[in-house]
Amino acid sequence: MKTKTEMNRRTMLITIPTTTSGCLHAVANADPPVKPRYKTTNADIVFHTTAGYPQRWRKLYEQTIQQYADQFGRVGPTHIFLIENPDWDPQQISQTRRKALLESIRHLKRKFAVITGQNSDGNYLEWQTGNHWAGWSITPPRITITMTMSPIRDALQFVIGPLHEYTHALQTAHGYAAEAIDGNQMGHSRWTGPAWWREGSAVLVSFFYSYLNPQLFRSLPTSISWKRLSDELNRNLSLYQKAGVPIRSGVTHDDWQRLEKNNHVHPVVYAGGSVACALLLKRCGSLSKFMDFLPLVPTMGWERAFEKHFQQNLNEFYVEFSELMHNRKPDLDSPESRQKFFSFLKSMK
Repeated sequence: MKTKTEMNRRTMLITIPTTTSGCLHAVANADPPVKPRYKTTNADIVFHTTAGYPQRWRKLYEQTIQQYADQFGRVGPTHIFLIENPDWDPQQISQTRRKALLESIRHLKRKFAVITGQNSDGNYLEWQTGNHWAGWSITPPRITITMTMSPIRDALQFVIGPLHEYTHALQTAHGYAAEAIDGNQMGHSRWTGPAWWREGSAVLVSFFYSYLNPQLFRSLPTSISWKRLSDELNRNLSLYQKAGVPIRSGVTHDDWQRLEKNNHVHPVVYAGGSVACALLLKRCGSLSKFMDFLPLVPTMGWERAFEKHFQQNLNEFYVEFSELMHNRKPDLDSPESRQKFFSFLKSMK
């Protein structure tokens, strides 16, 4: 069986695993194979870093993941790779340090390949600065997160980023089902949810959880204020409306490819998805109740779980969301007006 190695979070819906042929007489009397499973409680979360990775930033990333996982579940096994690249601060790096970093990166790429079941040196991995990925493999069952962002360029991503990517880990672990594996559909929206849900919920939850937990930013000069959260969601609302493409056009991987041709992935899948998920969060009344949706997916499939948890079938939600977006005209020039549409989040826990 092939395994998925690493996916940019924009392509996590690709279906990769396929079965390989075998000798029929050899398996006729064998016990049924044990299907790989992700753990949804008490799973290992393992960190791997380049040599000399700044401890301040590793500690911040670890603390963010730890707090979030303690609340919503340690899923996995999850392997997190924190990569310092030589171009983080090119004016300050010595040739000796640069050489050591490149060697360490080569070593980690090989380790990544082994962890995800690949017989490879890992040179296919493109660990360029400025990215954050979540991915998965089935045999062995592993969830991976890779972070190459520089704190010099965006320190807030050491809180927001891990929350976003670990939300994908939660989606993946709970989206697993034996039926999905048997049907070669681990990446199918039936189990992991539509693209707008996967990315929209990750965007929303990472910002909202950051707003609810300002202590995560105690070592940084700024945090996610109510104004920052409101501005983010209202910008997303505006981007989605300007695109003029409904979120139901962003469900499968093929949808993603079509949207990408017109530069509509971000405004529809990420921005529109986050606004849609904010309205679902409002229906739940709290973040913890919103996240209670995930454990329903393995046995019910995503769409049936959606109907049970949010008390509305998916088509009804699409119609309601479309009507709301058609009637809502955000006034981006007025801060007071801009905050009203999402004001229900201000006091929500």
